[in-house]
Parts: sequence; C-alpha cells; structure tokens
Amino acid sequence: MSERRYWFKAKSSGLGWSLPLTWQGWVVYAAMFGATGYFFFVGRDIGEKVLGVWVPILLALPICWIFGEPLSKRAQR
Repeated sequence: MSERRYWFKAKSSGLGWSLPLTWQGWVVYAAMFGATGYFFFVGRDIGEKVLGVWVPILLALPICWIFGEPLSKRAQR
C-alpha cells in the first residue's frame, strides 16, 4: 500500500498549511489568489470586495483540510 501524497505541507509552527507540494495544490492556490485579486480590484462596492476576498478563502479551506498534511502530525515532531 502506498503512502498518501498530500497536496499541502503543514506549517512547522502555528496553525495552517504552507506552500503546496503538488501541482494540484498550486492550482488551488492560484484559483484562490486569482479569484481574490479579481474580485478585490473589480468589485464595485465594499460588499463585493469583502465577499470576493472571503468566499475564495473559505472555499479553499476545506480543500486544504482534506488534501493537506494533518496539522497534528507536525506538532508531534
């Protein structure tokens, strides 16, 4: 049985993930930052800008959680 390949590496300190480890992770990061930048600069009012910043981040978070290295794994080292 092969070991699972994670898309994102857990941060060595603190909570969250650092740089992607695979091309799939880079696609997720590019989509998140691209959508955030697009809506931030193109949004007509403050509501569009706020939603345009938070929605891509909130959509990427479960992807990082599912496909990322477990956060507790780094804390045990």
